[in-house]
Parts: sequence; C-alpha cells; structure tokens
Amino acid sequence: MQELFQVIQESSAGGISQSPLQIIFNLSLAMVLGLIYAYVYKLTYIREKKDKVMTAEMTSIGYSLLFLTIGGAFIWIVVADNLVRAFGLAGALSLIRFRTGVKDPSNTIKVFYAIIIGMACGLSQYYAAVIGTVFMCFVLTVMYFIVARNKDQKKSKKAANLLAKDDE
Repeated sequence: MQELFQVIQESSAGGISQSPLQIIFNLSLAMVLGLIYAYVYKLTYIREKKDKVMTAEMTSIGYSLLFLTIGGAFIWIVVADNLVRAFGLAGALSLIRFRTGVKDPSNTIKVFYAIIIGMACGLSQYYAAVIGTVFMCFVLTVMYFIVARNKDQKKSKKAANLLAKDDE
C-alpha cells in the first residue's frame, strides 16, 4: 500500500512536460489529421443518402471526428505521465453522459479511432499518428469500394432476374 501512495505522490509532483510550441504543434497536427480523417470518412460513407436520419448522423459524426481528434490530443497533453491527473480526468469525464445513440456500429469504431489519432498526437507519437491516419483512410477507401462493388453486383443480378422473368 505504501508503494501505491509513493507512486501517486511522485506522479503529482510534475507539471506539463511539453513546451508551448510543442503543444501547439501537437494540437495542430491533430487538427490536420482529424480533418483528413473526417474528409475521407465523408467521402467513403456507405449508407443510402436518402435516409435523413443517417445523413444527419454522418454530418454530426464528421464534425465529431475532428473534435475528438483534437480533444484526444489535448487530454494526453494534460495527463501526460501523471497518475493523479489521469484519475481526476476519468472522474470528471464520468459525469458527462452522451444520450445520442450511434445507429451504425461501424461509426462507433471510427469515433474511437479518431480518439486514438488524437492520443498519438498528444503523446508526440508523430509517426504513429500520421501512418495510422493514412492506413485508416486507406482501409476506409478499400471498404468503400468493396461495398460499392457488392451493391453493383446485387443490382445487376436483380436486373438479370427481372429480364429473365420478362422473357418467360
């Protein structure tokens, strides 16, 4: 038990370990990567555009991806390696309740990934942040083309079935 108190005491001794210029750079990189990620998300959104609820969700999640990326970076700049701040932040964030349900489960994963990009930026893991963002954008693009191809195949099968019925 004494060791636990010693760890807590040592972790609360320091302040923010990054310079103001590094903080600005980390937040700026998070913003740029968040913009790229949100833009690719918007381009590769798969749902039908006619559904007003899903279109509204797509728009709000696009903004949320950007804000979560920046917010994730800022959280990790503040928490850094301080155990007391981490527990305090967890307690403070547990007071916030989001009542908006996400309709598409894949959007939940995309939101978590935006937080991870922000974490990498906030912890000055620049290579991980950039490579992770590029890779995730690549995955979103590949998935978009796979789903679009499957939809085209289903439409052509449906059309072929209709033509076959008309010929009979």
